Order: sequence, then structure tokens, then C-alpha cells
Amino acid sequence: MDGKLFSQDFLLKGITDTPAWKNLTTLQLDEFKQALSSIFANLHATSVINEANTESDIIDKVLNLLGWQDLSLKQVTATQKHREDVPDYLLFANSDKKQLAHAEKKEDRRYLHDLCVVEAKKWLRALDRGDETNKLDPSTPSNQILRYLSSVEIASNRAISYGILTNGAVWRLYWQGARSRSEEFLEINLAEALQVKGLAQNLFSADADHLLKVFYCAFQRTAFLPQTWDVQHRTFHAYALNEARLYEEKVSKDLGQKVFDHIFPQLANALAVNDEKADLTSNAYLEELREATLVLLYRLLFIFYAEDRNLLPVKDIRYDDYALRTIREDIAKRRDANDALSNSASKYWQHLSDLFRIISKGDASIGMPAYNGGLFEESRAPILSRVRLSDTVFAPLLDDLSRSVLGSQRELFRSYINYRDLSVQHLGGIYERLLQYSLTVENKTIIARPASFARKTSGSYYTHDGLVQLVIKEAVGPQIKERLSLFNQQLDDWQHKKELKVEDWKTLEAKDPSAAILELKICDPAMGSGHFLVTLVDYLADNILEIMAQT
Repeated sequence: MDGKLFSQDFLLKGITDTPAWKNLTTLQLDEFKQALSSIFANLHATSVINEANTESDIIDKVLNLLGWQDLSLKQVTATQKHREDVPDYLLFANSDKKQLAHAEKKEDRRYLHDLCVVEAKKWLRALDRGDETNKLDPSTPSNQILRYLSSVEIASNRAISYGILTNGAVWRLYWQGARSRSEEFLEINLAEALQVKGLAQNLFSADADHLLKVFYCAFQRTAFLPQTWDVQHRTFHAYALNEARLYEEKVSKDLGQKVFDHIFPQLANALAVNDEKADLTSNAYLEELREATLVLLYRLLFIFYAEDRNLLPVKDIRYDDYALRTIREDIAKRRDANDALSNSASKYWQHLSDLFRIISKGDASIGMPAYNGGLFEESRAPILSRVRLSDTVFAPLLDDLSRSVLGSQRELFRSYINYRDLSVQHLGGIYERLLQYSLTVENKTIIARPASFARKTSGSYYTHDGLVQLVIKEAVGPQIKERLSLFNQQLDDWQHKKELKVEDWKTLEAKDPSAAILELKICDPAMGSGHFLVTLVDYLADNILEIMAQT
């Protein structure tokens, strides 16, 4: 399972508690798996199948198994002279809706009765790269589905917000309301789950049966309809999205509280105890210590997040021995077994110090590019370069940042915090709140105390994500439309031309809206943790990819 539309916590655990999951019996799942297996039985990674045959031999049959039989409508197909710029399929809730769509004379009005759109590609075509050898369809499939979703959302009066993109093997579900539509999708690789020959098997933590059951629950027709078992009558997807949001907020809240109350002050004390230049009577030193503790904390949070989201080369075997997750797992195993930790050795601290240096400067020999944003520069926090924390002190703090404690007092157990399912904005919120804490000394012990501004310490000043998106849309949206309008106006002026000369192509290139958007200079003078700017990058990326497909 790939993509970030639904949390891994929900896909691996939460989904098993839903009636949709429980109502699918073992017999029904076996029959579904057997039917899928018969569709994929004669396929191979080297099979050459064009788009039309992929649709008829694979996609149509899979859609039928998912309950869309007789409820799909194929759109106009491509020809050498002209290609209708529409999704390949429309999927309908019922036969009445399909009949109403059939009766519509205008293409756009069909979307008023539609439930979901599907864009189909030939067998195993790359979904995130264009194909210049394909004269009919050279553009990037993932860009196409973003553009289709935007256009059908308007044409359907916002009735359609979901789209499916597939090459027969890989199936993706996109949602128009995602924070970042280009990244937040659900991807299921059926070919891998069904062990199609010639493909590398990469099922991560989910076994094949679980994967196929998730696929059925998320892509079947009834998942797009209000669920009778849900008191709010949400669709299965809306329910799953809400569960992911609740999980994200709970983990963020619990992690934040643990950091504020426990990890932050203990790290500060540990650094001061091991710093030969420590002077707890100096306000200047306490401020330097505070900065060093914040830098260390956010380095760790960055790596936890980046490794869990595969942003660092965790799949590269050369990186294995240097990864944070290597010591994360080792510490967890030793702590659960009550294994002794050294009071003098600093194995874990040294491991992290090396990793910080590798990330800052890069190391091509283990597949690591340089991250030169400043967070990992040694000069940023001199205290961290001159101290060494023993395993006894550092390992428990690292484990507390890595895992959460669950269960009762009698039966405690620790579960890994899934940083993959936390948004950058949530981590930014923790960091932003930490900035409100200062260090003081009481009875020779360092205490972290929040500033007197209760509103800031509670995090209530933090702008809601929906409002952030609205502000960005209203502020930056017109700038994007203006640049696209200039390009479209040029095309309108040339609509009667039979061909374009070299000078004309240069004129068009100079008005390329995607390039023009990248030239925008946007400033958030009170950026804090970068909540607005992070959301802005997602917004710009989605629009640029969509416009690239359009132009």
C-alpha cells in the first residue's frame, strides 16, 4: 500500500473494525481472490498489452468484480486525428443515474449524474512519467487525473470528488479535497499481491490477503455511497479520512505533551550535566542550552518523519547500518528485555552524531544527498558537538520519542509512533509550541516552563488547516489564473492558424504558465513553523502538475 490518502494505522488496524471489513467473509474474500487470480493468471511483467486490451481484458473485469458491472460508461476513445480530453470511464451509483447520463447531449452534463471517474492506461505504464513515444497520449497519467478531477468537480457541482487511475496492475484512488492531491492517494498494486511473474514482490507490512481485502473495501461501488452502519451516513472514504484525522490529532497531542512535559526538560538536563562549559547561573548559557535542545529534538523528529515516509534512503541497503530506525529497533528490543545499558559508553549518541553529519553533508556511498537547510549544521548548536550522552541516559529518551506506552499499569506495552501518518503541519505545531518554553533552574535542576501567554502555550493560535488553504487559494489562486489566462488568450488569438512557426513556439514557451508560476515570489513574514508555506508548496505543486497536463 502506498500513497498518503489514508493513514497506515487505519489501513492496517482501524479498517479491521469497520462493518465493511467484518461483513466480507473468508469465503467471499477467497472467491474474490480466485476471480482476480484468473484475470491476472497469464500476465507477466514483460507482457505487451495496449490500452484498449488492458481495459477489456483487465480493467473492465476488475471493475465488474467490484460491483460496477453495467454501471460504468466508457468515454470517447482516441483517434489519430483527435483525442477527446475526457476520462476513460464514468462510474455510477445505480442504473437510473447511468440512464440519466446517457440521455444528456452535452458531455459536461454527464458528470451531474456520475459518482467517480476512471483514467485507464496500458499494462504497467508508469503513472508518474510521461511517454513521448505515445503520440496519442504522451502526458503524465498522474497529472491527467488531477486535471480531470478539477474539471469534473466543477461540471458536477462538486458531486464528484474521487477518481481512479490504473494501468491494470496498480490502482490508485485520488480525492479532490486532499491537502496534496499529487501525493495523497491510496495505491494498491494488485499485480504484486497476486504474484504476477517477473515483478519484484514488495508488500511491506501487509500480507496479500489483507491487501486484497483493503482493495475491495476501498474500491468497491458501495464504498462511494453513504454507509448504513455509520450514524452520520458518511461514505466509507469519508469515514476513513475522519479516522485518519482523529488518529493524527491524538498522536500529535500525545507526542506533544510527552515532549513538553518529559523529553524536552530531561534532554536539557542531560546536555547540561555532560557539558564542561555549563553555567546554570548564566541566562546566556541557558538560552544556548535551550537552542541546542530544540535543535536536537527537531533533528530527531525530522529523521523519524523522513524515514517513516521513505524520504531518506531507507530502501537502500547501504543506508541500513546508519539509519535511525536501526538503533530505534535495537533500543526497543533491549529496553523491553530489561537489558543493561552502559553508563559510560555513548554508542547511540555517536550513531546519531554520525547520521546528523551524513545528512548535512551528504554521502553518495550510502545513497544520501546533502540536506543543507541548516538544521544539521554543527555550528547551529555547538553544545551538541562537545557533549556525549551515555546509553543509560540517551536510549530511554530516544525510545520515548519513538514509541508510546499503551495498556494498563499491570500490562504495559509500547507501540511505535507512526510518524508517517503525521503531517508536516502537526510536527510544525509541536515545534512552534516548544518555542514558547524557556529554561529555568530550581534546586540545581533545569525546568522547562511555558511563557505566560496561555493562548500561545495551548496552541490555540495555530491556524486551522481549512483556513490556511482558504487564505492561500484567495491570495495565490488569482495569480495562477492570471498566468494561465495569458497562455490561453494567446491560443485563442491563433485559433485560425493551421500551423505554428518557430517564432510562435518561442512565444508560447515564454508564456508557459507552469514556468510563470515558479517565478512567483511569495512571502510569509511571520512564518513560525512554516504551516502556510508548507501548504502553499502542496497547492502550487498540484496546480503546476495540473496545468502541465492541460497545456
